[in-house]
Amino acid sequence: MLHVLYKRFLVVVPMLLGVTLISFFIMKAAPGDPVSMYMDPSVSLEDMQQIRENLGFDLPVYKQYVLWLKELCLGNLGYSYVTGKPVFQAIVERLPATLLLSISSLVVILLITFPLGLICGYKKDTLVDDSITVFSFLGLSIPSFWLGLMFILLFSLTLDLFPTSGFMDPLLYDASIFQKAMNIGYHMFLPLLTIVVGGIAGLTRYNRFGVIKILAQDYIVAARARGISEFRLLFKHALKNIMLPIITILGLDLPSLIGGSYIIEYIFSWPGMGQLGVQAVFQRDYPILMATILFSSFLIIIGNMIADICYAYVDPRISRGKERV
Repeated sequence: MLHVLYKRFLVVVPMLLGVTLISFFIMKAAPGDPVSMYMDPSVSLEDMQQIRENLGFDLPVYKQYVLWLKELCLGNLGYSYVTGKPVFQAIVERLPATLLLSISSLVVILLITFPLGLICGYKKDTLVDDSITVFSFLGLSIPSFWLGLMFILLFSLTLDLFPTSGFMDPLLYDASIFQKAMNIGYHMFLPLLTIVVGGIAGLTRYNRFGVIKILAQDYIVAARARGISEFRLLFKHALKNIMLPIITILGLDLPSLIGGSYIIEYIFSWPGMGQLGVQAVFQRDYPILMATILFSSFLIIIGNMIADICYAYVDPRISRGKERV
């Protein structure tokens, strides 16, 4: 276990440096800059040029990145070009909403996909398996942003069951914790449902294939020949091996899960890092944009490390430094 963690920690810093370096150069390659977008038309060109120099926009891109990296090492993420608020404060304010949505969707996806995949694999080529397979293909083929808009149209505008946006009703800020939690869950239902539909579809298919493969192994056939019950066969002899492909695919899907939630946050005006990052793209708010990329990358790396820890727990060979099989 410690060996796995040690190897993962060694690559965290280089990975973050690589992500921020590529993101910074792509960001700077986009046309326009914050000065031209937010300056009053009456301001002279000389004053605008002076502001660009004060912000360091006149320097080569690699020097701008080195200066940003130097400030980052000192714990300074800068200030928003739009609001003037410290970037770290803006991220801390938005991070809980993003973590709540991402973790909730991950938990719900796992709670649903594991039994669905188990049923599909065990009941292979039956009506139940075919029905869940059709649902999975539909979920994989529907873009999440389109699905979110359809949910808003159906559940919010047509049926008036759920709010179209927001985190919590402003009138409940002084209410009890239970009332706040219920209201947050009420607002979170549609964005959570949008993320879960796509996540369920993909992981259910992978889980199904994993179950089919495990149940065809010789030790399972031998256990059946000894008269072991199907329940004990599944949940004692095959459970750990069934979990291996789920953990692997889940670790690979974490980037798309977190990245996809950013688009959903923007569609539903969920006050998380995703909405903040998308707004920063449109507003050319470079410090905010780089901070959201940095924190998102860090969350993805941590998520993959957790997946590796779970993998090493399920398969002890990993903790002894052997490669995954």
